[in-house]
Amino acid sequence: MGLRQAIAAASDPASVMDRVLAEALVLVPSAEGAAVLLCTSPNVLGYTATAGNLAGFTGTTVSLTNSLSALAIQSGVTQRSDDARIDPRLDAKLAAKFGILSVISVPLRRGAEDIGVVLITSGEASALGPADEATVAGLASFVSTVIGAAVDLSSCTTELLGIRQEAAAVIIGQDHLGGPSETARSRSAFVANVVCPGTAIESAARDRIEQALSGAEPTIVLQPIVSLSNGTVVEVEALARFAGPPERGPDRWFAEAAAVGLGRQLELRAIDRALSLLPEVPGPVRMAVNAGPDTFCSSDLIDLLETSTPGRVIVELTEHVGIADYPALHRACKRLRTIGAEVAIDDTGTGFASLSLVLEVAPEIIKLDRELTADINLDPVRRALASALVTFGAEIGAKVIAEGIETAAELEVLTDLGIGYGQAFYLGRPGSIEDLAVLIRTGGGRQAVLV
Repeated sequence: MGLRQAIAAASDPASVMDRVLAEALVLVPSAEGAAVLLCTSPNVLGYTATAGNLAGFTGTTVSLTNSLSALAIQSGVTQRSDDARIDPRLDAKLAAKFGILSVISVPLRRGAEDIGVVLITSGEASALGPADEATVAGLASFVSTVIGAAVDLSSCTTELLGIRQEAAAVIIGQDHLGGPSETARSRSAFVANVVCPGTAIESAARDRIEQALSGAEPTIVLQPIVSLSNGTVVEVEALARFAGPPERGPDRWFAEAAAVGLGRQLELRAIDRALSLLPEVPGPVRMAVNAGPDTFCSSDLIDLLETSTPGRVIVELTEHVGIADYPALHRACKRLRTIGAEVAIDDTGTGFASLSLVLEVAPEIIKLDRELTADINLDPVRRALASALVTFGAEIGAKVIAEGIETAAELEVLTDLGIGYGQAFYLGRPGSIEDLAVLIRTGGGRQAVLV
């Protein structure tokens, strides 16, 4: 689809502007809100399109008199404020009403006409820096053009095509400086995703995952699994951590990797890094590593484990929804057991899928999800289900581990139910291999259990 057709295919002009603002928030990760304000009269700006924490202000009007936006329009230069509470260019009361402390205001023009501003905002002071200002300012001409496209598609086709050609030049590294500048790279990603929604986001996600795979990430921390009878550390679970950017939990990193087709590679990287620590884990403590269904059933996992000490490894199947090939799952379990590894089912008790998987796999280890253990001392239904799983585990010779224990009362009930092992901050936090050695040497797990 050509550019003209892509824009014409939008259901209405507002949908184009919604994409613009969504992409603006992607390009400026510190931003919490974005809006396009258009001049509705000589002294009034109206919120025409909004996103983020400004999404509820569509249709609101504000005065242009003595404001940051007025200065941006009058000067034709992007304006930035680091703290609306002390900046005389902003109405502090209005900013407080909108939940705004940091603001970038980008002037918009269509030809010789001043038509409004783009606002990028944050509720934190000094959250938007010079780099963000440069990024948003670099997009101003394109934002103005998109507004023009919504008003009159034919009048701006040439300019849009020029921007598309500029974006293509950036992609092949032929900008006027001899290489892609950050502003030009941002503009090309912005153009691509407004015209083809999702393209730039997917490209950025793939870049992040590939960078992690080629660098030092993820790092590995070890969380102890202890005997509830005497506090002895019997196993550790290897958990991946990512420094970013962006800062976010490991679940989101692995979900993003799976979404761009790199899930198995990232999981195998984490397992490889975990196994490199295994020789330093004091015996007979074993190590549990996490694998989703694709990784669990792959020959790559077997190859990786065979380079280590598979008899000291437990493979936790971490995802229960969407498993379609049970014969492949059974074959994978058989291969793992043949080389001496054991199989664990994670997050058991959270739904029918997890219970069905326990029946299919008959694992050596059943891990009770924190949703089941939370407040188990107050909930007879949770106690009944946990008790049934303990009985089932005993029947098939499986060890039961309770996750997410947070209180002495929960610990007491779980112990009374016959659950022999626990994994939780209450018993031991994830840490380095050195932290694990200290915990084992000082009996930290035992002390936590006996409190």
